[in-house]
Amino acid sequence: MHSPKLVWTLAAAVAGLSACAPLPGVEFIEQGRQSSVQGDWDGTIAAIDQALQVAVDDKVFYYSYFKRCEAQIWKGQLKPAMDDCNKSIRVMPEKYGYAYAARGRIFALMGQYEWALEDFAVAARLKSARSGPVKDSATVIAYGGKARVLATSPEDGLRDAEKSIEFAEAAVRFEKFVKTPAHMILNRDTLAAAYAEAGRFDEAVAEQNKTIAMVRENGWSSLTYDGKPLLNILNGHLSDFEAQKPLRGGIY
Repeated sequence: MHSPKLVWTLAAAVAGLSACAPLPGVEFIEQGRQSSVQGDWDGTIAAIDQALQVAVDDKVFYYSYFKRCEAQIWKGQLKPAMDDCNKSIRVMPEKYGYAYAARGRIFALMGQYEWALEDFAVAARLKSARSGPVKDSATVIAYGGKARVLATSPEDGLRDAEKSIEFAEAAVRFEKFVKTPAHMILNRDTLAAAYAEAGRFDEAVAEQNKTIAMVRENGWSSLTYDGKPLLNILNGHLSDFEAQKPLRGGIY
């Protein structure tokens, strides 16, 4: 017969193991993150669908809706992306910056540039969780998004070349805190666009050539936005910069 002390010790150990067990759904969010690194947006969405089927904790719901929103943005599916970003924010309002950074990108793609800037500001203020299943920095994504609007908005009053360069350079400087290659590519393309807006076309061309080389060297040529290879988009922007034309509108 076990002593009361031994029984209590075993019970405490079991309780400790249970406390350390991952929340239901977190493993699927991690699968979705790995798919995002490969640019497999359908794989990300499928993994997140599984996470939502088993989720019981608000954090899991928050991360799941946000990650599915982000994958849908890359697929060009803005309405379902907006729905998921709003669900994420409703689950944990004013907690983390991820969903606001993603929603800001949606607003920019929809031409709602002032709303986009507001969401990027909120994302930068709330920042990221210190730990969790999302490895991309909300702040870095927000910096890149803000820089994009300031460089490419069709509204003259919103563009600001110098501030765009400042935020784009910060996004690239801190890209070690971003694990999704598509975000790194976007931020570097944005830096080139910021140089172009400032009339620094030689630097825009040089930066874009570096980004294109990075994509090829890392085997990222299969990454897409709205079904279009990012490499093709980058080359199109390079042609604009070589012709001394700044970019206008949206994210891409």
